[in-house]
Amino acid sequence: MLLLLLACTGAPSAPAPPPPVHPALSAAPEPNPAPRTNAVVIVIDTLRADAVARAATPNLDALAARGSAVPRAWSAGTWTVPSVISMFTGMPVRQHGWDLPTGRMGRYPQLPDTPTLAQVLHEAGVRTVGLYANAYLHEALGFQRGFDVWNRTSDAVIASQLAKEVHSHWDDGGRHFAYLHLLGPHSPLHPSEAALARYGLDEALFTEHPYGLEIGVAKRGRTPGAEAAYRDGYHAAVEDADAVVGALLAALGEHRDDTVVIVTSDHGELLGEHGVFGHGWWVYEPLTNVPFIAEGVGTLPETLGIASLPALVTWGMGVPHAWPTVDHQWVPDLPLAAQREGKLALSADGKKKIVWHEATPMAFDLVVDPGEEAPLSEKETSEMATGRASWETAVPKGAVLGEDVKLPKETVERVKALGYIE
Repeated sequence: MLLLLLACTGAPSAPAPPPPVHPALSAAPEPNPAPRTNAVVIVIDTLRADAVARAATPNLDALAARGSAVPRAWSAGTWTVPSVISMFTGMPVRQHGWDLPTGRMGRYPQLPDTPTLAQVLHEAGVRTVGLYANAYLHEALGFQRGFDVWNRTSDAVIASQLAKEVHSHWDDGGRHFAYLHLLGPHSPLHPSEAALARYGLDEALFTEHPYGLEIGVAKRGRTPGAEAAYRDGYHAAVEDADAVVGALLAALGEHRDDTVVIVTSDHGELLGEHGVFGHGWWVYEPLTNVPFIAEGVGTLPETLGIASLPALVTWGMGVPHAWPTVDHQWVPDLPLAAQREGKLALSADGKKKIVWHEATPMAFDLVVDPGEEAPLSEKETSEMATGRASWETAVPKGAVLGEDVKLPKETVERVKALGYIE
């Protein structure tokens, strides 16, 4: 059953107060009887859930064996900025309101003025460090709020940087939180020689561009074999990302057993499904269904949205805070929801899903039709569509306030290289 959130009222010109939460969620959850001292969140950019099954990912597999994995986890959006905001604030995209397109030449409003995970932990006396490889997570947009350290990095050096942080600060005591955002299988792809060899891929195809094989090559379909090479290269890059995860966990050393660990993704990737490569402007399952693996937070539910992440971290560390849309058992009190620039997907149980790509919705049974190729009947679709009104009533609609800020020129050039800006 949906828990109705209080609706936002008024249209102030000054910065809006944080969106209200339902009274049932205004109190902190039951305390964790065995909180851990530290927490690490690892986000592997652009990692779709089924890639973990196809690629060799021994480190993710080992983490799932030590902890728990969600069978059906959903991203909040289908590109980095809105999804990471959901992971930082505990809000669906509709609620925080940052549902903007890519390609605005690096001009965007800042994060909404609501508490972030780093701020909550920092105020509780936790040292907070963020290392990010996706250039869009720039401090100009406010992603650094609450972090003692917020630095751009790369997948190649992030593990050594974490090891230095652990040696310099964790070993001296105190409590620590690290947010580690890998670029992973995001375009352009540049897998290691070993990973390319495992998939029998021609290294030359991945080195023609200075940063790697761009997804545009697969989109345009002008290079023979490019689509198949991109799919295999994507999974090769996933294997490299798994190796980085292993190095990051090893860097924790003796602190590993006293650390909450969560590994997930901000969104997935279309690899030719529905005739599309990339993030697109869609909410199909290869984009919305992401891995979610955690250790130190108990058994995870069958379905979970990534907006639940901050509640899991604070509960796992024993830091009381009431986040907007998660109850004390970590079962979402709202359906799974993902949106992108007005397009919306909802699923009450992770088995059936309804999508509004256009005005007329389509519904799918993901159990028998995981590829979303055979829409359900008009009658069943209409019945499922009634849930949208309840969801919109339950989730206050937020709005992004303030003027757009310009990203630095170097950052704009980097996001161009990532394919965000043509």
